[in-house]
Amino acid sequence: MKPAAAVRSPYMLILPALILCLIFSIAPTAMSIRDSFRSVDYVAGIDKFVGLANYRSIFTDDVFLRVFRNSIVFMFCTVALSVPLGVAAALFLNRNGFIHNLTQSVIFTPHIVSFIAVAALWMFMMDPRYGVLNYMLGILGLPPSRWLLDPDTSLMSLVVVAVWKTTGFNALIVIASLQNIPAELYESARLDRATPAGIFFHITLPMISPVLVFLVTASAISAFGTFDIVKFMTEGGPGNSSNLMVYWIYRTGFLHFQIGRAMAGAVVLILFLSVVSTVNFALMNRRAHYQ
Repeated sequence: MKPAAAVRSPYMLILPALILCLIFSIAPTAMSIRDSFRSVDYVAGIDKFVGLANYRSIFTDDVFLRVFRNSIVFMFCTVALSVPLGVAAALFLNRNGFIHNLTQSVIFTPHIVSFIAVAALWMFMMDPRYGVLNYMLGILGLPPSRWLLDPDTSLMSLVVVAVWKTTGFNALIVIASLQNIPAELYESARLDRATPAGIFFHITLPMISPVLVFLVTASAISAFGTFDIVKFMTEGGPGNSSNLMVYWIYRTGFLHFQIGRAMAGAVVLILFLSVVSTVNFALMNRRAHYQ
């Protein structure tokens, strides 16, 4: 192969991916930024520059501010629960027995089930009158809950669903990381009579820390972009108590035809996720152990 052809061939190989990224990611992002500074109404044929008016509008809107706060709470709770639970499940299932392999498949199943099926299942379980969750609360002598119908519990109900769906994926990723830890590290620790807690905090946790950096970042981005369960389970109600950013953007842009405000919200979403990802990598990478 000629030297010039050898230099060009890697770029030709990644060209299809770059084209798809340009069409489906970079171009829509650029259009969103453009439209966030304009008043756009495709039905009436209006498209004019309004500067920062859309941003002033959303940041003085109590509904948007509540939705933004809901999204932060939802993201924090989902990540704080699903990642540690995934690690705990991985530590228990990191064995090659039949029961452990079967359990791995079972806990991973929610991740591959469609959100519509998940929403239907949990709506039935959270039914205030006939749901199994209130039945279990009754057995424990606890008062029933209105779950999705109560402004005080609707957002946390969505957190429960999101954690249930994502924990299995997190566990499977951590199991794969655990299986790559050299066995001689554990053997040396046992010879030194290290306690199980010491082994976890001084060997296991540092060795899987790069995976945890990825899981925390990916889980935060996924949680902040949640749409399906909001759409099918609560539609943001009651009283916007469970409304999240992506669903607010969808309603504002496609149902209320306020394209400029919706795009301003989308830009805020992109910027916030960029900051979260950057801070997460900056903080966690300091403690991550890369071989």
